[in-house]
Amino acid sequence: MSCYKNTYTSFDGEQIFYYNWKIEEENDIKGVVQISHGVGEHAGRYKWFAKKLIKQGYEVYANDHRIHGKSAKSSDYLGFYDGEDYFADAVLDMHKLTEIIKKEHPNKKIILFGHSMGSLLSRQYITEFDDDVNILILSGTASFMKGLGSFGMMSAKFLSKLNGKHRSNELLKNLFFNQFNKKFKPNRTKVDWISSDEKQVDKFEADPLRIEDFSLSVFLDILKGSKKISKFETFENTPKEIPIYLFSGGKDPVGEMGKGVKKVAKNYKKAGVQNVTLKLYKGGRHEMLNEVNRKEVLQDLLNWLNNQIEAKN
Repeated sequence: MSCYKNTYTSFDGEQIFYYNWKIEEENDIKGVVQISHGVGEHAGRYKWFAKKLIKQGYEVYANDHRIHGKSAKSSDYLGFYDGEDYFADAVLDMHKLTEIIKKEHPNKKIILFGHSMGSLLSRQYITEFDDDVNILILSGTASFMKGLGSFGMMSAKFLSKLNGKHRSNELLKNLFFNQFNKKFKPNRTKVDWISSDEKQVDKFEADPLRIEDFSLSVFLDILKGSKKISKFETFENTPKEIPIYLFSGGKDPVGEMGKGVKKVAKNYKKAGVQNVTLKLYKGGRHEMLNEVNRKEVLQDLLNWLNNQIEAKN
């Protein structure tokens, strides 16, 4: 497997870093997977996943979202955002990468894979650029949490007016991540909520590109984006023919221990999306691709994806 690394210029001049895990022969490519990673992480964490996809015939592209990973100008800029709408900007960055994919592989099916925040961005993406994507996979997605989400939005708005939206805030950061971690007391680390596999948790904690502090506007824009895509109007604007696969842990606090993920799947079906599959894993936490049963999770995903590709050919 060869890995090509490059940057592209997004709509506003921002330089976005991306990976392309390549299949050498174009005729061997069954489809192209575009990965949209979660908040606080980076696309490089998906190298092992890309390797598995390559073996199945799927070429892989993944950008580091702006202010994340190698898209940040330096380590000092990790998490620092001074734009107007982070959610909207990130979606447009993804669209620019899709354009690169379509230019390099004009006749291949595109599979959009989004995890956590990346799944929220992906859900918005397919309502804006419905001709770009043939298949959608959502990992660790969520519905809008009325209690925590509404309080978070109110707090972020107030603190932004008080201190400026480009500042980080310890209180707001702890509001979310500490709430998630409380579900797994006694806590061994600050991020026990991502996986029950301690090796994966320790690896994530030690990652130099992991972000803990964000500009207030990032929290606010993600919450606003989450609220927007949880409205039924967004589900109605989703292409009805696109196959959607949702998978999550039954103990993922982001997905409200399965409740929020079930609600998202139900709304897609209610809106008339014809092919919706939901897979919940008992005891699994937020990152099912890094859980103790990740081999099972991966195989389930690949089985579903291969079936969809065969049906479309």
